[in-house]
Amino acid sequence: MAKQGRQRLWVSILVFCVGLSAGSAALAATLKVGDFPPPRLTSDVNLRAYRGKVVIVSFWASWCPPCRQELPVLASIQKQATRHQLVVFAVDWRQNYRTFWQIRSVLRDLHLTLLSDPYGTIGYEYDVNSIPHMVIIGRNGRIAGIRIGYGKDEIPGLVKQINSLLMQPSVPPKKRAQRASHSG
Repeated sequence: MAKQGRQRLWVSILVFCVGLSAGSAALAATLKVGDFPPPRLTSDVNLRAYRGKVVIVSFWASWCPPCRQELPVLASIQKQATRHQLVVFAVDWRQNYRTFWQIRSVLRDLHLTLLSDPYGTIGYEYDVNSIPHMVIIGRNGRIAGIRIGYGKDEIPGLVKQINSLLMQPSVPPKKRAQRASHSG
């Protein structure tokens, strides 16, 4: 009888976990422009701390030629805009830690924040099924763009989108107007 109870408990736990995964999949599948992204990239990186800045989250891997072409471009964009205005998180997607640390050593001169996602957990929350996969987050903390794939012909459009986001105020105009009327 106790064995049957334990089996039921395990089945219940399994059903609960499958339900949670299905709920997360539904959340990830609906992630779109205008939404708030998942708040955490890792236990150390909370995107809410970057409100007021443009944030790029780029999923990549060392075996992906377009990804290797994209990373220096993102580093250059971040350098020109400065980290005070724009931050790039380059998420190494579904590669083991050993490979990540080797790559990190090679890419140290790019000055990007490199994060490891060996099991695809972060990517799962962003609905990443292929790479490169880029999520651009505006100063207001909402997703401003999702780009899948990479080609050199896309750089002018990317730069234009980022420049447009950098020109936007970090505080919504309505709140800024309210502050101005209270301070005078």
